[in-house]
Amino acid sequence: MSQGLAHLCNMNSRSPGEVQFETPVNLPIASILVDERGAMHVTYDGHEFLPPTPDIEWSRARFGELLDALSAHRKRTVRVEVREYDGSVFTDIVHATRRERMAAEPPVPDATRRARHRPTHQLIEVRGSGFIPGEDVTVALSVSSAEGAADGTARAVIDLSQVADGNAEFLLIGRVSGVIVTERLPA
Repeated sequence: MSQGLAHLCNMNSRSPGEVQFETPVNLPIASILVDERGAMHVTYDGHEFLPPTPDIEWSRARFGELLDALSAHRKRTVRVEVREYDGSVFTDIVHATRRERMAAEPPVPDATRRARHRPTHQLIEVRGSGFIPGEDVTVALSVSSAEGAADGTARAVIDLSQVADGNAEFLLIGRVSGVIVTERLPA
């Protein structure tokens, strides 16, 4: 067996990590002739390839659209030869894109993830009384409480699922009056 033929026979014995694109041996050829105005005359496997509507013509400005049409929106691999009016030639292969298989059903997010990704239009109104008119009032969300240690410090571990379960409360804290209003979040 010749060395070239042996190489072709061994192409399917690639390692599992290698990506192998399947390109047909006989590629369709798109020939594009560009005139001095930038208008293009296109043939596909020897047959004239017309634009989608008769009132327009293929041009340099529509080159991307032309490539999409020739490759059936990247569903098939095509060899493209562009011949400019000055005699220069450009040749390339437009590869078909691989389609990834989608899962039959997307996984259902857990409650914590749903809580973090709630729509921003879910609003609640917070009210409290006893504040000085015009006073700045801080609005805080309490998800846990802690006890002060003998040295005056406090430490808390926060479980974010408490917010999702409606197990948190909000606080209105008056900066001047020192008034604190607490209310549990509605479930």
